[in-house]
Amino acid sequence: MADASSLERLESLLMHLQRDFETLNAVVLDQQRQLTRLQQVLTRVDDRLNRLSLDEEQRDPEAERPPHY
Repeated sequence: MADASSLERLESLLMHLQRDFETLNAVVLDQQRQLTRLQQVLTRVDDRLNRLSLDEEQRDPEAERPPHY
């Protein structure tokens, strides 16, 4: 009797652990998708900033007149 009870407890524990493992796996996969998406967005923002900095015209602050003149 004790062996059957122990076996049932172990099987129950194993089922719970398997469910927890599958849940954690789903969370990790979702986080990986989010990280990939964020990396893509960050790459686009970085590219855009680089293009804007290259396109920026060079200003000479000494040659500009202040707005109050």
